Amino acid sequence: MALPPRWRKFLPILLSLLAGCATTNDFGCDAHESRMRDTKPVTTYQTVKPKPGQAAPRTLPAGSLPQVPTYTLSFKPGFTKPCTTITLNKDVVILKSDDNDVSLSEIREFYAEDGTLITSATQNINDQVKRSGIYLATTPLPIPRNAPPGKYKIVSKLQAERRGDRRPIPVARAEGFFYIIPPK
Repeated sequence: MALPPRWRKFLPILLSLLAGCATTNDFGCDAHESRMRDTKPVTTYQTVKPKPGQAAPRTLPAGSLPQVPTYTLSFKPGFTKPCTTITLNKDVVILKSDDNDVSLSEIREFYAEDGTLITSATQNINDQVKRSGIYLATTPLPIPRNAPPGKYKIVSKLQAERRGDRRPIPVARAEGFFYIIPPK
């Protein structure tokens, strides 16, 4: 069957689009992995104002260990595909002293559905959490191309260390789940 002359000029474009369908996802995945290759998932803490009726967190006496009455995790989105980035959101209320004798660190552990630890990261958050407050913390989590579908768990822990004492003391723990779905 012959194509009308006006359709012949669109044939190369149509064929390249059809042929490109298989490689568009590969290109997008390559670009995503290239952008994320040198990027480490770093948590960023920002203070937020108390909600109406919510008291501002109090400052603890000098030398006190931090207290964390609120520490929750959520994911945006909760379901994702490989070659994307999800955001781990943490709502945190931290009570601490204003002195610098106690340092605060965050540990993130990433587990597969069967309980296998995939990776762990530790981040000192002293420069971001200098005083008592209500914080919204966000961490970008890039999902690699070869991530198998399934349910994944993130465990986030806060620990304190007194200056001169190298024994970390756990002060808070939270966990949450997200799902990787198969690409279409």
